[in-house]
Amino acid sequence: MTTSSLLKYKNALSHKKFEFKNSPIIRLSNIKDLPDQYVTDFEGIVDPFIIDQVKIADSKAYRRLGSKTQVVFYPENPHIRVRSTHTVEVGNPAMMASDILGLNTNLVKAICDGHDIGHAPAGHMFETVSKEFGTEFRHEIFSVIIAIFLEKQGGGLNLTKQTIEGILNHSRGAGDLTTGSKIDEYNLAMYSDKIAYIFSDINDLHRINKLSLADLAEIDSIFPCDPKVYNDQQSKVNLCINALVEESAKKGFVCFKDSEVAQNFLKLKNYMYLHYERLDSDLLKEIIRSVIKEVSTIKNYDPILITALMTDRELRILYEKIISSKTINIDDIIGFGVGEIIKTGILDSQTYTSFVSKLKQKLD
Repeated sequence: MTTSSLLKYKNALSHKKFEFKNSPIIRLSNIKDLPDQYVTDFEGIVDPFIIDQVKIADSKAYRRLGSKTQVVFYPENPHIRVRSTHTVEVGNPAMMASDILGLNTNLVKAICDGHDIGHAPAGHMFETVSKEFGTEFRHEIFSVIIAIFLEKQGGGLNLTKQTIEGILNHSRGAGDLTTGSKIDEYNLAMYSDKIAYIFSDINDLHRINKLSLADLAEIDSIFPCDPKVYNDQQSKVNLCINALVEESAKKGFVCFKDSEVAQNFLKLKNYMYLHYERLDSDLLKEIIRSVIKEVSTIKNYDPILITALMTDRELRILYEKIISSKTINIDDIIGFGVGEIIKTGILDSQTYTSFVSKLKQKLD
């Protein structure tokens, strides 16, 4: 799609842009009347969603994303994506689509910035293994738990309700990309997340020889496009974003479902989920399982909660200690990033499930 053809969709959804004029600013934190220098100094002057972006970027959870799995556990190659680089790759196309359509780009960016701060080490594999321990861990829920209950020594980041809702709305997993909200900014962030990770995962899996030339040929047949124009990851992301813009403008709401590009993308996504299943490593499962089991021997702490706050590196360090026939105690963890959170006392006698219950009460 050329620039001129995109230009006709400029501000096509501006009438649906989220505006604060009909919706009061509500910030969600764990402590009532939380001292918040950003709000004190800038609220009413700076866009509230820009303030949210700054809060997220300054958070410890955001810093941990640089050491957490995107699709490859503990990558040695610096060109392989981690959660922090994935987060940037989600936000960039989302902002461009939002700007074209006339939506609230600052809200879209805030959602994209915060959407994965609750990912555990080893990515979605952690969610799979957590079920063995009776916990249905969901990273989008944990992202919001971190934002409200764990950051700032338990006070929370004090983000707007809209950013929090957008983060909760972003995850879909396998299957159709159904829109879960009437707010277009939420759905745009969701679509951009999927478009970004599918093509970047193809790039990274090929980089580590997990996708053969035959696999790449199959991918090209599932998602056909002119190889002279769409010959790399970024160009294919652009193709999808352009198709999303066109379909959304014509329908009057954010949508990426019915166009040929969207349908081919969904087929590609389903194909990649088969590869994700084949990537399931018995060793990686055993690493997660072993660490959770050992952490469970430490009294007063939920092993799912503690382990979820670790990085890939910290998970690996503990596993190497375990296979050296050593037990894990609190002293082994206290020097980690999660150790800073433990020292505040906010994790004492708490569980992932108890925080989920608190979150439900907070959002009701």
